[in-house]
This record gives sequence, structure tokens and C-alpha cells, in this order.
Amino acid sequence: MKSIIKGLKALLITVLAYLVQVCVMHYLAIGGVTGSAVFAALGILTVSLGRKYTFCSSCLIGMAMECMLGNVPGLYVIAYPVIAMICAAFFADMSDRQRERRRMINDMRRSRRGEGKGLKRLFNRMTGINRDGDLPAHLRIVLCAGLMDLILNIVLIAYMYLIDVEISMIHVGRALGAVVYTMGLTALIMVPVRYFLGMYPRRAKRRQGGEIY
Repeated sequence: MKSIIKGLKALLITVLAYLVQVCVMHYLAIGGVTGSAVFAALGILTVSLGRKYTFCSSCLIGMAMECMLGNVPGLYVIAYPVIAMICAAFFADMSDRQRERRRMINDMRRSRRGEGKGLKRLFNRMTGINRDGDLPAHLRIVLCAGLMDLILNIVLIAYMYLIDVEISMIHVGRALGAVVYTMGLTALIMVPVRYFLGMYPRRAKRRQGGEIY
């Protein structure tokens, strides 16, 4: 039952992200540059729910984009799932079994080289990296969304170059601006969306009699 509810929530987020991207984002352009609500949602789903939900969501978004906005046949329906899965390989949260396997490998490596400590330990504390080498979830979400948008912009610029469009620094600047916009948008919405997905433990409330509910 929980998996069904989680899937329905992911579907709702996917649909809302697509509608916001198509219907709202052009009104929120800054200097002619718009971010990607779609990649913001995919970044949140990637880190919060894992690769399976990311793949399904990216396929749905890719098909919807292809039907409504596709100027290049097959671009969106292929690009969105491929980009999402590439980024998921780096940023998706691991299962408990994968995490335990990685922890064992890291412990073996530390014991062999004697754990060089000092600067590395200080760096991990400053950046929030835990002993397993994982970045904080919120940082991974922002980086994941930004990388997705960056890859798509690189693909689009490469396509423009191949069809003999002269590429200038304006195109590069707009692409980088879109990436920064997407990362900022992701940082703005990720906490409420993750709360909606149930990623934050809720404190049990107590009645006057001491009963928890």
C-alpha cells in the first residue's frame, strides 16, 4: 500500500512539474532565461525515491514534451530518460544493502592505507560528507537537477552547431543562466516536495494523558 501511495505522489509531482514548465515558467523568465521545473522535480525524485521512480517519471515527461513541444523528432523522448538515468547513477540514494556493501569496501580500504585522517576528515566535516562518502541529500538534489539541465543544454547547443547555427557566448551564457535558475528553483521547492513525499520523520503528538497518536 505504501508503494502505491508513493507511486501516486511521484506521478502527481511529475504531472505538476510538466504543467508548471509548459504553462507557468515562461512568465517567470529572468532576462529571457527560464529554469526547468521538470529537472527540479526529477532531481528531487532521484535522490528521494531512487532510480526506478526517476526512470518512470522521466519517460512520462519525455513523451509529454515530445508530443507538445518536440521540434526535433525523438529528441525529448530519448534525452530525458537517458539524462535522468545518467545523473541517477551519481546522485540517487542507495538501498540499505548497497550502502552496507559500500561501507564494508570503504572500511577495508581505510584499514589497508591506515586512514590518513587530518585534512580529509576536516574536509568531510566542512562539506557534510559522512563516513560513507555521501553528500547531504539536499545538496545532491540541487547538484542533480543542475547537472541534468546542463547536459540537456549541451545537447541542444551541439544540435544547433550541427545545423549550422553560429554559436556565440550569448548561447553559452543563457545555458549557464538556465542551469543556475534551475538549481535555485530546486533549492526553493525541494523541502516542501520532500515533506509531501514523507521524507521527513514526523514527531508523534501527545495527548494530555500521555498517549501517543
